[in-house]
Amino acid sequence: MVRFAATAPMRRGFSTRKLLVALALVLALPALGFSLWPKFSWSKPDAGPMMYRVERGEFIHEITDRGNVESANNVEIRCQVKSKGTGGTTILEIVPEGTTVQPGDVLVRLDSSALENEETTQQIACGNSEAVLIQAQKILDTVVIAKREYLEGLFRQEAQTIQNEIFMAEENMSRAVEYLKYSKRLAAKGYITKQQLKADRFAVDQARNSLEIAKTKLDVLQRFTKEKMIVQLENDIKTAEANVKANRASHNLDMKRLALIESQIEKCVIRSPEAGQVVYANVTGWRGSKEVIIEAGEQARERQVLIRLPDPKRMQVVAKINESKITLVERGMPATIRLDAFPELELHGTVEKVDEFPVPTSFSGSSVKEYETTVRINESPPGLRPGLTAEVRIRLEHLPDVLLAPVQAVFEQDENFYCVTGEGNRRYARKVAIGATNDKTVVVRGGLFEGEEVVLNAAAYRDKVDLSETALEPRAVAAPAAKRAADADRAAAKNRAADAEKMFRQFDGNGDGTLQLDELPEGLRDALKAADGNDDGEIDQTEWIAAAKRFRNQGGGPAKPRAKP
Repeated sequence: MVRFAATAPMRRGFSTRKLLVALALVLALPALGFSLWPKFSWSKPDAGPMMYRVERGEFIHEITDRGNVESANNVEIRCQVKSKGTGGTTILEIVPEGTTVQPGDVLVRLDSSALENEETTQQIACGNSEAVLIQAQKILDTVVIAKREYLEGLFRQEAQTIQNEIFMAEENMSRAVEYLKYSKRLAAKGYITKQQLKADRFAVDQARNSLEIAKTKLDVLQRFTKEKMIVQLENDIKTAEANVKANRASHNLDMKRLALIESQIEKCVIRSPEAGQVVYANVTGWRGSKEVIIEAGEQARERQVLIRLPDPKRMQVVAKINESKITLVERGMPATIRLDAFPELELHGTVEKVDEFPVPTSFSGSSVKEYETTVRINESPPGLRPGLTAEVRIRLEHLPDVLLAPVQAVFEQDENFYCVTGEGNRRYARKVAIGATNDKTVVVRGGLFEGEEVVLNAAAYRDKVDLSETALEPRAVAAPAAKRAADADRAAAKNRAADAEKMFRQFDGNGDGTLQLDELPEGLRDALKAADGNDDGEIDQTEWIAAAKRFRNQGGGPAKPRAKP
């Protein structure tokens, strides 16, 4: 910024001659400044529109946004404790953010008091279910033995008893038959009465019936009683087995619940799986408010990320690109990154990922949608930490040698684009084919020659020129002259541009890349107002160089500052 010292009070006896010399120096200061700018001139207000000579140059189209540095490869430390319908588990202790930890170091301690009470209750339940299981197993063992007892003991014993009854009945039958034969011989000789003979016959029938009863009893035992007892005993076994199975499953479930509770208690102490620097997994919400805060006393939900251990060798910047520009960004585009903490350090990166869906916003947030774009940092410098704020410039297009014109030198009419050219007081429209634009300059694909002059404020001549006679190619008479002018100026272009840039830097005292009116000498302010082509109240380097070219082309000298009314 150009600064001027305050004028000292006039001392008594100050001569008129000295006063005139001082005034001459003040009036000569603007001319002295312009003498450092070779061939720069400003025309008078009535000298016509400001012109721009179309030249070839480097076209760069970039978009700028801000984002946060993070690691592309994080070891995420999550809360593994189940919430069970509550808001989460309270964080009792947590290692300070930025701490360097080693494998096995304690990172977080969660509240386990409720789990410890639940563990005691579950231990009692496990004991009760184990007792029931033991009782059911004993019943099963008993019915299995009862089946073997019947088949190998009781059934045989009963069958043998009936067999003995059959043997006795057969013996009684044999004796009764023999006795009847003897009684018949005695009755024939008259030794016994008929009544005695009848009794002996009845004894034979009784012995025969007893034998049949014994045989039937054995048959019933073998065919029916045995089968009935086997079915009944097998049913008892199956019932006992099912009871044992159910009680065993219940006991196993109780044991699993106990093991789960014990594992949950163990997970209340979270240890580091590997070495790294602790970074809290805070989530920043709308307008900078933190939606998730990681600190002692807060609730930790199940599967919530509490801490990240970033890989410092693989860092990236995640920026949020406005929906109006997101269609221009593609994976693989180069980018430059500047950190707010280290503004002098410029990093290079590459667009790694462009999200297909916008970032969710709160209900009361803006309706403008933003898309997260991940830019990988090609080489991470030492000391780069997650959480730093960075400015990201994504280069959308780079054309090293193309014909360029300011955007204000082109206007659109009926889906066609035009520039305004001419000599002297004559102005006419020229249809042009344009390419990419970066909101400051536009690539001219056709319709103009290098070295041709166009009106900077072309839109003001939209209704003053005839568009019906325009052509895409320049007029034939203008082509040779323009080509010769371009050839003549090309050799000195680099030196003139360097001189203009040097002058710009001399006036740009604060180094912000633009000239404010208060940065210029008072005698130059009115003259330089015409250089503000877009009327934004400041002059950037492009406008400064354009004004220098116009000044050279018109061949004028520095205009005198107009007197203030």
